[in-house]
Order: sequence, then structure tokens, then C-alpha cells
Amino acid sequence: MTEEAEATPNLLRVLVNCAEKAANIARVCRSNEQLLSLLVQEKTGGEANSRFEHDFKTLADVLIQETIKEEVGKLFPAMKDLIRGEESPNFTNKEGNSITIAVGETESETTSCLAAVLEGHEEAAAALATEVHRVVSYESSKLGEIPQLPQDLDYGNLGIWIDPIDATAEYISGDTMFTNFPGITSTGLDCVTVLIGVYEHDTGVPVMGVVAQPFGIKLEENVYNSSIFWGICLPTLQAHNCSFGARDEQRHLVIFSSSEQAEILQQFLDLGYEFAFSAGAGHKSLKVITHEVDVYLLSKGSTFKWDTCAPQAILRSLGGDIFDFKASVREQKAMPIKYLGEDDDSKRNADGLIAVRDVQVLENILVKLGQQ
Repeated sequence: MTEEAEATPNLLRVLVNCAEKAANIARVCRSNEQLLSLLVQEKTGGEANSRFEHDFKTLADVLIQETIKEEVGKLFPAMKDLIRGEESPNFTNKEGNSITIAVGETESETTSCLAAVLEGHEEAAAALATEVHRVVSYESSKLGEIPQLPQDLDYGNLGIWIDPIDATAEYISGDTMFTNFPGITSTGLDCVTVLIGVYEHDTGVPVMGVVAQPFGIKLEENVYNSSIFWGICLPTLQAHNCSFGARDEQRHLVIFSSSEQAEILQQFLDLGYEFAFSAGAGHKSLKVITHEVDVYLLSKGSTFKWDTCAPQAILRSLGGDIFDFKASVREQKAMPIKYLGEDDDSKRNADGLIAVRDVQVLENILVKLGQQ
């Protein structure tokens, strides 16, 4: 091993630690209702998701995104220009002034930036800055062994998509509703995920993903630990920490958004599937990863590359994938989502998606859906 290789940090380990830092920031922001109310503003114009009547962003979203970009970009300068996220770094304070959120070289610099947004709440700004600059090393018996990455990995050809807080509405409200399937929530903090996905710039193929649930493990009232899932799928390396048995081999379950078309639901009923409705694209993909559901399908173009890159990489490490829904039905073959293009149109998964852990289950589904 060369000195240069020894000096290169393990990218997957860095992303796991970034995900845990993101989870810490998310928990700190939500630990005080008054603080949370200060941090929320509604997205407008081009930032908004047209599927939702209201589409909120929080300072937690923006701060997490910029923290990950700063940390990864500093350690892997060849990747810096290809680290992108959902949120604009611009935030408007209560006086109507637009502030660009940036992580400073020092904790005091970051505190000053956050204080400009949280006018009159310097203690809150300082608390958040402390989390941004805290040295984090996530350890858990469920994390598994982080593998050594190939020495010839071309970091200059790797990009990252970040969704700092997926299911923001659930993050804000915190109201939990359960489905008829134990362990699968319809709404609530369990639906909140942090998504960090790595893809090859030249092929558009996702190769590494980390999905964190900041509120995955409830210790006591309002006290949580993270659940973190990862996967890597390179030509010479496939690994993950997602070895889960199926919920019930005799029952087939598909998970949808509550707005899914009635005819799609009926087609899955005809195929013998039961179904659940839940919030959060990352959360629904995670239920496929953890083998709690067989399929996640969304027929509408209301998700984006930041929603799918991380879970798709993990599913690929398991032998599954996330596919372009309409293209796969039209072509009657599996058409994986790719991460190509730099314009706004290429950010959206315009033709919907279908996520599976076992690609073989797609065959009957595509035949059935192609009959319409």
C-alpha cells in the first residue's frame, strides 16, 4: 500500500460519521419546540415540491447539507465540485434578510453565521455550531465492519447526492400513525431519514449509500439514537450491513405514498399483494432494504436524485435496485435509474420509480402493469 493510499480516509466511514453528525443536528434542532418553530420556513417557487400543498425546509436541512459538503469536500478535494444536495443554502431570517448558511473554519465563525438567522437566539446558534464542529465517530454493533476500499478508486469520478432530512413534514410535526403492519409507520419521526448517496459521474451508476434514521431507536421520551444502514457496490467490492430476513415469505407487501393512483393499487391487489401507505421516499426505500416489504412503487415524478441515490446503492449491494417505473413498464424490462446530467430536469425522477430487493419479483409486475 502506498503512502498516498494510507493517507486517504475511508470514504464510507467518513459518510457514516457524517450521517451520525447529521442525526445529532436533527435531534438538537427538534429537542426544543420553540427552537424548532424558529427554524422552519416554507419553500416557495422552484424549491417547492408540487406534490405537496406545503413544502417546508428547516435550518437543520440546510445546516446538515452544508456540513456534509464541507467535511467531505475537505477530505476528498477531487469530489468537491460534485457534492450536491436538495436545499438552497440561502435562508431568510425573521427580519426578511437573506443569509447564506456556510460552515466556518472555526466554531465561532459558524456561530456568527447561524446567529444572523436566529436573531436574538445566540445560545441556540452556539449549540448548533457545537454539533457542526463536534468530532463524531459512530459505533454500533449493528454497523458491521466497514470494508477497505479499492486503492484504485477514482474519487474524481465520484459525485454525491445529499438529502439532509427526508420527510421534513414528519420531522416538523412528529405525529406518529401506524399501518396495519407492525414496525411500519405511516407518519412520524420513524419516517425521517438522512440520505447520502455516491454515484459514478461517467456512468451515472450509484455505488455507495448511507441511510440514517435519526430517530430510529427510542431510548426514552424525546431521547433517541440513530439507526444507520450502508451498502457499497463496486466492480471489485460488494458489502453491506443489511442482512435481514423477510417479514413473512408467504405474504407479499408493497408500500406506496398515500396519493398513489387507484388503478395501480388494484393491479397489485390482483397480483396478490397487500399494501401499506407511508411517508418519506427514503423511509419507504428503507423498508425494502430491511426486507419488511417486497416493493416500493411511486408512479408519479415527485422524487429527485437526492431521494434515491443512497438507497439505490444499498439495494444494488443486496442484488436489488431502483428502476425507472414508466420506462421499465414500457420496455418490459428493468431500467435502473441513472445519475447523469447537470440541469434541473435531470434532478427529478420524472417517470416514477419501483424499488425491489429481489429483481426477479419485477417480471410479473411489469407484465401486469404493461397490460394497461
